[in-house]
Amino acid sequence: MATLKRMLPVSSALFLLGLAIILIPPTLHLTSTVQGSNGTISLIGNYYGWNYSQPSGANPPITVAEGDTVIIKLTSTDTTHQFALDVDRDGPMFIASCPSSDTCSAMFTPSTPTSISITVSFPPGTYKYFCTFHSTMVGDFVVQAPPTPDFSVAFSPNSLSIQRGSSGSSTLTVTGQNGFSGTVCVSASVSPPGPSPTFSPTSLTLSSSGTTTSTLTVSAAGGLYSSVTNGNYLVNVTATSGSLSHSTTVQVTVGSSSSSPMGVLNIPLTVWVGVAVVIIAVVAVTIFLARRKTAK
Repeated sequence: MATLKRMLPVSSALFLLGLAIILIPPTLHLTSTVQGSNGTISLIGNYYGWNYSQPSGANPPITVAEGDTVIIKLTSTDTTHQFALDVDRDGPMFIASCPSSDTCSAMFTPSTPTSISITVSFPPGTYKYFCTFHSTMVGDFVVQAPPTPDFSVAFSPNSLSIQRGSSGSSTLTVTGQNGFSGTVCVSASVSPPGPSPTFSPTSLTLSSSGTTTSTLTVSAAGGLYSSVTNGNYLVNVTATSGSLSHSTTVQVTVGSSSSSPMGVLNIPLTVWVGVAVVIIAVVAVTIFLARRKTAK
């Protein structure tokens, strides 16, 4: 009887340990290393104002960015005009000729339109454009700071469905914006832990406003020693270049391998260990009880 009392607590402990191993999921952390526009503007010369009677209204403001190159097409509805841009900010001058230090077009009439190309190489601020003949033709030429160089990231496809024991891949496209050039490093992690993500390559080089790609491969280990379970996972991807950083995600669904009937061989090793401990506990109690009965 004393022996039975000693055996039962041991068997109970083994039984509970086995259940704990089966029911408590393993924790496995997996990470892998993964970083001025041109345009055309049309102005119509008229004594009462540039673009007079047009939807834009007379003397509409022109907005550009530093570094832009703009082409201004010039036509007239009445008489002779000359476009001028007050680059030195000394004020419009109506002297029927181009003021020194200003940028001017050729003179134009209803029968002789013209155009002028302007590269915005002067600092941000508000300047005046005007007609050198008529004081009624004055408008604002607004120069903004150039947009900050940056990049964008996107996956195709943005979701994967893979079997345990296999892998899937998605293409990450990195696109430079606003003249961005440099090196972008990419990294990935999985939540919850399970499948393993890797990038190739992990470092990307972009030329000015160029595009490049990297392949994300997500592997789900299978078989007796696998700790990957079926379910949904989220691959979190971060791309960095200096102080710039962008994130995106890929949804991953893991299922059982069709090569293993009922998925038996793909049960994680921890589950097998738990089952074995439970069986050992049950067998130990059974043997003990059988021997005790025989001894009687």
